[in-house]
Amino acid sequence: MEAGWSARRVARQLGRSDCVVRRCWNQWIREMSFIRKPAQDALDRPVVVKTTTGPVSSRTIRRCLAEEHLGLRHPLRELPLTLTHRRLCLEWCRVRGNWTAEDWNQVIFSDESRFNLSSDDNRVRVWRPHKNVLIMPLLYSDTTLPQQV
Repeated sequence: MEAGWSARRVARQLGRSDCVVRRCWNQWIREMSFIRKPAQDALDRPVVVKTTTGPVSSRTIRRCLAEEHLGLRHPLRELPLTLTHRRLCLEWCRVRGNWTAEDWNQVIFSDESRFNLSSDDNRVRVWRPHKNVLIMPLLYSDTTLPQQV
């Protein structure tokens, strides 16, 4: 490398892979030092091996999360109640305030339930400690209203 050798030749001479030689050389050029990066903690290794060697059931995952006092919750939906929203709601109510029963019979009120036939229903969920209801990062806003003033 500095003496004109290729990384492959240096790797063969040292009994190392080309990637290791190139990484060490690049680190030396960048930092003018070579410090080995610390290996993964030996205590973490059995946990990683245990969780990656075989399938883990969803029940096991839920049980482990419950042991850590984490519960599955749907994120709270943050309602954007600004002065504009309040004014629009009031206008809507005033327009319909004198409707008759016949007018209201023309309106369809639906309670749309979602039926999940597969394991994923694409809902956003958060894992959070029990009794922590209103933590701001767990709030989720998906409401978009018209840009009226």
